[in-house]
Amino acid sequence: MKNFIAIDKEKCIHCGMCLRDCIASCLEFDENKVPRYIRGGDERCIACQHCLAICPTGAFSFNGLNPADSSPVTTVDSEALLGLIKSRRSVRQYKDADVPAEKIAKLQEMLAYPPTGINAPSLRFTIIATRRKMDELRSITYDCLDRLPDDSPLVFLKEMAAKGRAQGKDVVYRGAPALVVASVDETKTVEMCRPVDPIIALSYLELYAQSLGLGTLFDGFAVAMARHFPEVEAQFHIPEHCKLGFVIALGIPAVKYARTPQLTTKNVTIIK
Repeated sequence: MKNFIAIDKEKCIHCGMCLRDCIASCLEFDENKVPRYIRGGDERCIACQHCLAICPTGAFSFNGLNPADSSPVTTVDSEALLGLIKSRRSVRQYKDADVPAEKIAKLQEMLAYPPTGINAPSLRFTIIATRRKMDELRSITYDCLDRLPDDSPLVFLKEMAAKGRAQGKDVVYRGAPALVVASVDETKTVEMCRPVDPIIALSYLELYAQSLGLGTLFDGFAVAMARHFPEVEAQFHIPEHCKLGFVIALGIPAVKYARTPQLTTKNVTIIK
């Protein structure tokens, strides 16, 4: 889609904030100090919507979007946010219940907003949202593990899984009733951002999920299985031209932590 802008001349106060904040430097004033694209600016634009977001009077419309439909910018208490970050735990015990549909919908809405390199529309997400579908995935996954040869680099996981199943445990997905899969469209991003963008997005999701009362787990075992077995990855419905980034297990926690851990910041170097 070709980018276009529209300016409400009655609201525009000619402040130039949109020009100064344009990442791609593709805006200029016309003879009446009304913003417009420079020659070729509509192609140079990376569609970040900084122009729409920064306009103090709501005069700037991007690609037909109405500024009045945007949510107001909000902030949160810094101590509350730090508390949420400190309280985050990897959850490996989940209740035997689906994640409520309204919470899945909230996660879906949030996944439009994590940042990507050069604002590329590169991320794709799949949400396996019910325990029924997760149980199908579990069955396929463990069938694959059962036929894994003993010289496979994943034989350690085969052994762990066998011991876990003997105890009624799911070591790959930890019994989670839902899964969020992040993939990246390799045709719409730059090479240096391909491995990073999915992790950034899932980190945002992890904290937001916690605010919804949900538990999460960055599931490296699930990623290893998907990369080793095409029949497992096929269950993730990754779109064409996209490559698996990472996976988060998701559900209602069956465990409640009473306090945060006590960690140090010895891993931080400050240069003055």
